[in-house]
Amino acid sequence: MKKITLILSFLVCSFAFSQSVATYNFKFTNFWNATDHNGGNALPGNAHWSDLVGANHNSNVTFAQAGGTATTGVENIAELGAWSVFRNNDIQDALDANNAQQFINAGDLFLNAGTEINFTLQISEDYPLLTLLSMIAPSPDWLIVVNSLDLRSGGTWQNSITIDLYPYDAGTEEGSSYTLSNAATSPQGVITNIRGVAPFNMEKVAQLTVNLDSVLSSSEVPALEDISIYPNPSKGNVTISNIQNMDLEKIEVYSVLGSLVKQVKVKQNLSKLNLDLSNTNKGIFLLKITDKKGSIHTQKLVID
Repeated sequence: MKKITLILSFLVCSFAFSQSVATYNFKFTNFWNATDHNGGNALPGNAHWSDLVGANHNSNVTFAQAGGTATTGVENIAELGAWSVFRNNDIQDALDANNAQQFINAGDLFLNAGTEINFTLQISEDYPLLTLLSMIAPSPDWLIVVNSLDLRSGGTWQNSITIDLYPYDAGTEEGSSYTLSNAATSPQGVITNIRGVAPFNMEKVAQLTVNLDSVLSSSEVPALEDISIYPNPSKGNVTISNIQNMDLEKIEVYSVLGSLVKQVKVKQNLSKLNLDLSNTNKGIFLLKITDKKGSIHTQKLVID
């Protein structure tokens, strides 16, 4: 009986008090040009910024910083503009550990097609730090890094922030010109600011502007306990509704002994979800709903 009590106490977690959520408008502006960043020589015809990717997170994790060693995910961004390993490893590990709220992909920017990337994000109070990366392409391993920008300095959401961005070398590939497929740096170096190192002069290559749009107070943020679960008791077909505007991660069903009976990954932008437990034995179960911030709501579920 003691074992069951411990399992139930683990599963029936209290729901963390809702934190405020801020909506921010972001603008990434290109300043990379032939005069300042190639000695007056023309930039490559396909010069572009790769997808601007990253996450908002807490202080328990750092994805890329000057003096640090680039992970394989960061290396792939710096050398190829490819972000799948970064998302699936670096970001997913942070999400699994409840150290990040969301993966961010704001898209790419080709210099012949525009000068800005504009995007909007909702940032939870629990994850107020912003990290963004984009490759200067083509190049050996050059990129820009926004490392853990604090949108909530001093416990207050920041109204406006402007950051000038300069080039970094990821320390993973040799080369001093706008070329791809160079020899690997061996041993691997560290991420280094190369402002003022040819072909770059001291001028910024890009700028990030951040403006606060609105803030939802804790009472306005959708809470997990507002979710409706019916019918209960049921014959096995259960509807989970009122989940719109909630960033849910997964729904799990456990037996009273703590065995996982069913797990469902939740797709975004759903208003309700139907859970089929018709093949499950009759009895009492625990329904556990987890959002992407790691908050948990549990409810007893009866199948008869």
